[in-house]
Amino acid sequence: MRERAPVLVTRLGNVVLSQFADIDAAMRHRALGKGDQTTSTHLARLPQEQVRQALGRLQRSMLLTNPPDHTRLRRLVSAAFTPRHVERLRGSVGALVDGLLDELVDQPGADFVSTVALPLPVTVTCDLLGVPETDRLGFASLVRDMVEIFEPFADAETVARAVVAEGELAEYFTGLLADKRRQPGDDLLSRLVASRAQDALDDTEMVATAILLFAAGFETTVNLLSNGLHALLTHPEQLAVLRRDPDLVPGAIEELLRFDPPVHLTSRTALESCTLVGVELTPGQMVVVLTAAANRDPARFTEPDRLDVTRDEGPNLAFGGGIHFCLGAPLARLEAAEFFARLLPRFSHIELAGPPRRRAGRALRGFAELPVVVSP
Repeated sequence: MRERAPVLVTRLGNVVLSQFADIDAAMRHRALGKGDQTTSTHLARLPQEQVRQALGRLQRSMLLTNPPDHTRLRRLVSAAFTPRHVERLRGSVGALVDGLLDELVDQPGADFVSTVALPLPVTVTCDLLGVPETDRLGFASLVRDMVEIFEPFADAETVARAVVAEGELAEYFTGLLADKRRQPGDDLLSRLVASRAQDALDDTEMVATAILLFAAGFETTVNLLSNGLHALLTHPEQLAVLRRDPDLVPGAIEELLRFDPPVHLTSRTALESCTLVGVELTPGQMVVVLTAAANRDPARFTEPDRLDVTRDEGPNLAFGGGIHFCLGAPLARLEAAEFFARLLPRFSHIELAGPPRRRAGRALRGFAELPVVVSP
């Protein structure tokens, strides 16, 4: 597709892009932004009141808003995700990684996703937001159900489950934010509550922002960790290179993100009439960007289908681009860096303990199960 139809206009009028330069341009285009998600074709067969309620909240978050609202909402939380602030978390993240690796030793053949890849970012995110430890159990499954609403080919049952999950998360965070208002702590949600009046943040925006921060805080990272480990285990020569030179870890993470990214596609909507890569767009027309295809574009990367942990060819699009570039990218990178930097010297032997199982879906890519066995 990238070679034969790099700019594809579908029967529904959507424009699908698969080349790096075109997608990079689309993500930075000022006339493209986030449109009304409730009109998506795959949601038309569901009770529309449910859809409007669920997406009505989520569309008030920075993920699905455009300037000036997007700018205002992003500014409120951006300080917590700067590289300088994230670096302060390195020690606690490293200690958490060590504890989770202990569990891999104690459980030969354990599922890496549920044992390490999921609890690592969930714990870090909950600590950052101020979610009590007693409330964390079960949240991950709710988020994983909720994000299915963004899968373009999800069936009615899956999307209905996503709507219910979003409602449960909204109910929880409404209560937690009320608790933070009465008894603030040293956490991001307390600071969000404190800034409510100054920044004219309404209750719906606060709940939507809390849900987004929680979901985005771990959904990308769990896929980065599991996809990354799987890529190295299935390319043992690259794992050996990384073992010989641990200083390659930061660059290797960028290569793992490029090679098998956590998010494979996303979309933008024309906010006004404009021209993009030679196509005249009308307001409301959707542009689907296949970021995973862009990351394998031979016009951008040499031998793009080859995993090379020494690759140094500049940034990829795993974390998106433009004003919607992933806010939590520095934190995801730090968690991945601490994980691989501690995993490799500790275990001389790491291998798959059984067949892995991929998650269903086309937009988000990760593993449901990744059984591994390790030894010193």
